[in-house]
Amino acid sequence: MSYDELRETELFSFFNFTESGRRPMIDGMQEIHLKPGGFQEFIDVKMKVDRSQKVHQGVLYLDRDWIGGPMTVSPFGKDLAKSFIDAITPLADKEKASNIVSTIWNLQGSSDVSIPIKPQSIKDLVPEPPIEKLESVYLGIEDKFEMKLEKSQITIENVTDVGRKRLKISIDAI
Repeated sequence: MSYDELRETELFSFFNFTESGRRPMIDGMQEIHLKPGGFQEFIDVKMKVDRSQKVHQGVLYLDRDWIGGPMTVSPFGKDLAKSFIDAITPLADKEKASNIVSTIWNLQGSSDVSIPIKPQSIKDLVPEPPIEKLESVYLGIEDKFEMKLEKSQITIENVTDVGRKRLKISIDAI
């Protein structure tokens, strides 16, 4: 996917991402830094693109304190994480990555309460089974989850970045 195509996705339009800087890299690639329209202090995005503007890597950093943990999970953080994965994952891998997206979207902390505003469909009643290790990583209980797909690798891990505990979601072209 090209960077221009990515900029046309819901990830950019809904979360209002804008460039905050660019940095040339030794390998001829360019690193593009992005910030969303809201909650900028908790969110960082980096894209690695080649000379033809093809995206080779997307990285999303979310502050752990902001996205929550085992007791309560931020719905905005879940929405951003699942939208990021869906937008960056190559078309050939989207079907296999859909279980990652649905696992994140359906996460709840033990103190969270959800009240459906519309009747549930049959699909809602029988969701794909969640990826338990991914749930534990997103909630900050385990360190790392990886899934290698045909054209990409998705890595979700808990890291320390810029002096803060953060959830890092990386999607690398392979």
